[in-house]
Amino acid sequence: MKRNYVPTGILLPLLALVALGVAGCGDDPVDSGATESASAGGGSQGGVGGGAGDGGAAAGTGGTTATGGPATGGGDPGATAATTTAATTTAATTTATTTAATTTAGTGGSTPVSCDYPAGYENGSITWYTLDQGSIEVNCSFEIKGRNPDVVAHVPFGGGQYFAAMNTADYDDAAMCGACVEVSRDDGRKVQAMVVDQCPIDTNPKCKAGHIDLSKNAFLQIGQEQEGYLGTTNGGAVGKISWKYIPCPTTDTVSFRLKDATNQYWNEILVEGHTHPIAKVEVEINGTWQTATRQPYNYWLVGDGDMGSPPYHVRATDINGSTVEAMLELKAGAQPASAQLSACE
Repeated sequence: MKRNYVPTGILLPLLALVALGVAGCGDDPVDSGATESASAGGGSQGGVGGGAGDGGAAAGTGGTTATGGPATGGGDPGATAATTTAATTTAATTTATTTAATTTAGTGGSTPVSCDYPAGYENGSITWYTLDQGSIEVNCSFEIKGRNPDVVAHVPFGGGQYFAAMNTADYDDAAMCGACVEVSRDDGRKVQAMVVDQCPIDTNPKCKAGHIDLSKNAFLQIGQEQEGYLGTTNGGAVGKISWKYIPCPTTDTVSFRLKDATNQYWNEILVEGHTHPIAKVEVEINGTWQTATRQPYNYWLVGDGDMGSPPYHVRATDINGSTVEAMLELKAGAQPASAQLSACE
């Protein structure tokens, strides 16, 4: 689906770049439904699930998705970038932005703050996709927990089955990883899903602003498989689609995960299980908070990856300004913080 490049750091001055081959989803223009969405180590047209840290092996690579059923007239939802005809020229229009956030201090809590989510879309569109069978992670580096049906870790809807790949513009270089959305059809049907993948515009012209590639089971909550591409005001054959960001109904605490569980001199940090999208991650090094840089696969890297000696004092800030902190040991697996991020309203 897209080209997803993941840096692989090593302690020696050698840096290996894992380049993912791009494959179109639904290569036959009469195939319907499944569009191509990137998955880092998972998902249709998979990318790489984030390169490993210094001295570590790269995570599972992705591959092509399963294609959907026969197309209905006019939608041509399964065509690749090479075979798809131009979509209608109606631009996806955004709704008004939400209220500006008020910042909160401390490490999360129950006091609501103002939601500062990006605008949603009154005129959006949706397709559906499935995860590659050889992948172990999605583009946001969340673990794939099940197959047939696809299940992704930390997804709070449909038992982990209702997830989504966001278009390139709204995905915003992984900034919307872990965000939750509510998608509505003009007949009143709705479905909620979590963003775990990217639907890349460079290989699929359907993945323009306002478009969401839903997991197949999420799509089936508001459409039929053969409908394939919904959103008449954004290029789809049938159905008007609108969607907006919502708080994720997560009840557990935020957790953190290190990329390399054995490397004291290089590491990256993944934030999981958050109620709102994460805007910033910091690590306290020698008494000073150092801001990390988000990688395309949703891990956060501080400088050259050397965070000093463990335990690592880390702090995550969401888009509403709420923060949560944790002390991380050099070990594998999720390490929970003491709190969840503040609710917003």
